[in-house]
Parts: sequence; C-alpha cells; structure tokens
Amino acid sequence: AYGVLGIEFMAAAQALDFREFTPGKGVRKAKEVIRRYVDFLDEDRPLYPDHTRMKALVESCEILEEVEAAVGSLG
Repeated sequence: AYGVLGIEFMAAAQALDFREFTPGKGVRKAKEVIRRYVDFLDEDRPLYPDHTRMKALVESCEILEEVEAAVGSLG
C-alpha cells in the first residue's frame, strides 16, 4: 500500500508541475516535501530509485507531518 501511495504522490507532484496555478498551502507543502526526494521527471529514467524513496517517505509520515505543521491538524 505504501508503494502505491508513493506512486500516486509522484504522479500528483508531476501533474502540479505542468499546471499554471497556485495550489493551496497544504498541497504546496506536500509537493515541496516530495520534491526533496524525487526530482521532476523531464526525461526517461528508471523509476525504481524514486519509487523506493517515495515508499519510505510515505511510511515515515513526513508529508503528513509537514502539511499539518503548515495548515493545522487534518485528523
């Protein structure tokens, strides 16, 4: 499950980089955290290192913790 969520987060961050708008504070913070671990995909490359980092990131709850620090509790 963590691996699937990691892929979803990578895809969401990539999609946000293609859009010309300003997302909300929580989404901006989540993308900022993701980009610390996974760079923008601008050319083909093996994705297993990114996937491995994202899986560990999701398991660590760092995204959630930083988003909650920015916007308040989500629970």
